[in-house]
Amino acid sequence: MLLLALRYRRPLKVLRIAVDTGGTFTDAVADDGRVVKVPSTPADPSQAVAAACAQLGAEANTEVIHGTTVGTNALLTRALPPTGAICNSGFEHLLLIGRQSRPELYALAPRKPWLPLTARLCAGVPGRLDHMGYEIEAFDAAACRRAGRGLVERGAQAIAVVLLHSWHNPAHEQAALQALLPLGVPVTVSSALQREFREVERGIAALLNAALRPVVGPYISALQRRLPQDALLRIMTSAGGTIASAVAAEQPVRLLLSGPAGGVVAAAALARTHRLGAVLSLDMGGTSADVAWCEGAVPHVPELRIAGVSVRTPSLAIHTVGAGGGSIAALDAGGALRVGPESAGSDPGPACHGNDGPFTVTDAHLLLGNLAPEFFPAGADSLDRAAAELALRALAKCARLSPLACARGVITLANASMARALRFMGEEQGRDPRQATLLPFGGAGGLHVSALARSLGVRRFLLPAAAGAFSAQGLLLAPLAATRSRTLLGALVARGARPGRTIARNSGQRLAPPPAKFVRELRDEAIAELLDAGASRRQVQVSVSCDLRYEGQSFEIEVPLCADLARAFHKVHQQRAGFADPTRRVELVGVRVRAEAAVPTPTALVLPPARGRKAQAVGRTRTAFGTGLPVFDRDLLLRGQKVCGPALLCDHTATALLAAGDEGVVLADGAILVQRGGAA
Repeated sequence: MLLLALRYRRPLKVLRIAVDTGGTFTDAVADDGRVVKVPSTPADPSQAVAAACAQLGAEANTEVIHGTTVGTNALLTRALPPTGAICNSGFEHLLLIGRQSRPELYALAPRKPWLPLTARLCAGVPGRLDHMGYEIEAFDAAACRRAGRGLVERGAQAIAVVLLHSWHNPAHEQAALQALLPLGVPVTVSSALQREFREVERGIAALLNAALRPVVGPYISALQRRLPQDALLRIMTSAGGTIASAVAAEQPVRLLLSGPAGGVVAAAALARTHRLGAVLSLDMGGTSADVAWCEGAVPHVPELRIAGVSVRTPSLAIHTVGAGGGSIAALDAGGALRVGPESAGSDPGPACHGNDGPFTVTDAHLLLGNLAPEFFPAGADSLDRAAAELALRALAKCARLSPLACARGVITLANASMARALRFMGEEQGRDPRQATLLPFGGAGGLHVSALARSLGVRRFLLPAAAGAFSAQGLLLAPLAATRSRTLLGALVARGARPGRTIARNSGQRLAPPPAKFVRELRDEAIAELLDAGASRRQVQVSVSCDLRYEGQSFEIEVPLCADLARAFHKVHQQRAGFADPTRRVELVGVRVRAEAAVPTPTALVLPPARGRKAQAVGRTRTAFGTGLPVFDRDLLLRGQKVCGPALLCDHTATALLAAGDEGVVLADGAILVQRGGAA
């Protein structure tokens, strides 16, 4: 750790580069405002990352902040290695059994989410702790070593250790770690990741972390070798902060939403800059659309859900659907048109890429005149309109639709999928999306925002500058961050505190805060991680929150630590669930500490004023079905200029579509605030 800290001691002004890997393009942004986009290299994403950094002039002292989807894609494509699980004797199949909850309640043939674990790779070892963390049966290290050896012989390439009540007392798991290390495979113990109860969720996180280490660790090492010697590499986490690359290699489960997190950080920052209040962010790239609600701060949750699996690891509140520019349009088993979740990616890509790819959302936009090929990163000649038309005619014939109706139907279905996601983050979470500002980004977000705003009843939306590289911009803003948490249920009693201290009877009684000792321990651990990563103590800021619930509830709500925790909980519960009961007992379940160290602020773009000059279109798009749209080059727009729809707003990272009646005003930083026209 000392070596890591020394490597962070750089000259005051060094080049900082943020790189976000997408399914189609890899985006890189320097802190002086330069932007590059290079084609992604799915077989080895580090090639595209290194190429983008080289184009921006990366050198020995360069700091590279990376948002990666390597772990995410490995889980989604089931490319994780076979992983073993060691639990207590009698609980060998704990992780395979899981919880009784059924996400698809009415499915006639429900299927469990996939895990890199089979019954053959489950083992049990003697040793037990009671629910207070006291030993009632000694741990058998020799039996654990034999069990681990057997798992490796049966094909396990990594091992997770999940023992009951280890959140109370990690001694048995630490003994298991020492017994298994000589086997030479990655080993993760659950208590090292989370000191929280609920053994299934804690165990799933440990299992996935163990499985991801042979995938993410070599990738990070390969990327470090491709970068200039002594370049500093930091990795974005799902929780919206960055960590040292060495920590990321050891705890890759923290990176499952590494890519989308950058966009949410940037969205929250832009909302604060323009005083927008609540914003609904929409990150639409080539493969998926990621939605988040930001209201004053970046939204944090204690666990994330991916590929149907709940993973207990700190994360931003992001909801993802399979709707991107590369989403494939096809017919389902009943002959109805559908879009996604499968994507053409970058290979073969959409039909218009000329590689015999399928018809996608991008092809529909091209033929409807919603794209200006000359603004594509690879140039106008990179799009094959004839190939897109051929793919559309084939799909329309099978769907028994006219080509125009088929192309419009593809866009409508993509919009419907994203509208459901936006409503989920709004209405279903107790919020009114009509009071929010839509903030689209990614290469394709701006193409759909006007239609989505109309569908949701939202009156305005903000188009950020360089929207196609917006997630990379967020990586530059992300602080060094570390989160530590601890379940307190029973812990207070076990350590001699009064049993009733965790409970408030009603709003007239104050709920006691978590004991200072627990908060201090978590704070010191979080700060130590930041100091090891090179932060100075004066940079670090710490925030504390508590997990609270009504007695009898099986879920908690996170509430910032304050003078009256019970009253604050009732208020948040009313907002989230639609009701509150001040007469019910409130339980303090756990405490959560987040430490952050601020990073240098990137150079801000400031546009010159228009001084009466009106915005001028630079051309019109071609369309297979009638008149095209006027095209405005965003790089030529000046502060205060207005653009009215229908029109396209283009730069070399993204395109935005204004519908008839929409009116946009260019702001000082290049963003365009649009007031939506027409009826909802």
